[in-house]
Amino acid sequence: MLKWITGIAGAIALLAVIAGWWMFAGFSKAPKAAPGVVDIEAWRAMVRDAGGELPTGIRILEVGGDSAPMLAARAGAFGGEWLTSYNSVQLVFPEDTIVIGGALDRVTSEGMVQSKEAWSFDDQAYGQLTAAMLKASQVLITHEHLDHVMAVARHPDPPALAPRLSLNAPQIAALPKFALGGLDPALAGLAPRLDGSVQLVAPGVVVVPMAGHTPGSQLIFITLENGQEYLMIGDTVWSMTSIEELTMRPVFTQFIVFDPNEDREAIRTQIRALYDLMQAEPGLHVFPSHDRVRLDELAGEGLITWGFAD
Repeated sequence: MLKWITGIAGAIALLAVIAGWWMFAGFSKAPKAAPGVVDIEAWRAMVRDAGGELPTGIRILEVGGDSAPMLAARAGAFGGEWLTSYNSVQLVFPEDTIVIGGALDRVTSEGMVQSKEAWSFDDQAYGQLTAAMLKASQVLITHEHLDHVMAVARHPDPPALAPRLSLNAPQIAALPKFALGGLDPALAGLAPRLDGSVQLVAPGVVVVPMAGHTPGSQLIFITLENGQEYLMIGDTVWSMTSIEELTMRPVFTQFIVFDPNEDREAIRTQIRALYDLMQAEPGLHVFPSHDRVRLDELAGEGLITWGFAD
């Protein structure tokens, strides 16, 4: 009898270990190769062939912040902290600007608090974001998740914003679920300005569809007037350590955060492609949306500037 009970207990313990490994560490490593996923030479050619006045700078407006265990961002990271930035990006041109990202509003931010000590939200910055959108020639987003679209879906002046929006079809389709009291007619009638192909949307700015995190996810390749090149990767990863360690988010994160789940196979492959790209192009400045540590590094090197231009 004792052997039988001990055997059952051992089996349960083994299953618990296997389940824990699967939820927090397993099936998260990038493959050995990812040919054909990214083509920086094609992006460069698009920029070169189009000409025009390139952007002169990249500015980041942070509307809020938080922190969480690194395990939420990278499978198997049983230690460390992920410092989270909620922000929007402004590309500054000689005569105009482009805004990338709708960040999140206070209501959304308060519903996502991970650390009461680290959490913050800046109402003034959010107001500055919604105003900057109306001064921009274009407004884009990297993908259709709530912490990237609220200044679009809940903008105080949708009729003025709508002509500036350059979105793809999945991004537009997602907007109604984020609107309060129904989507404004000016936004409900949007037609896609991005067709799902690799497109030059302005001098020096190329959008690269990269479905996986969401159906409408895209990378944004940016070339500045001074020759510096950047790649915004949205939420392909939340921390640059995921690329460095070739490891994506854990399965556990899928269950508590995403609805619907991201395409894990696509993300694992994209991580490998980005890793290989960074090895081949050490001068390329890659950054995810939420990695406060990475953004601070870029700012410290003078490669981005905190705060939007007026």
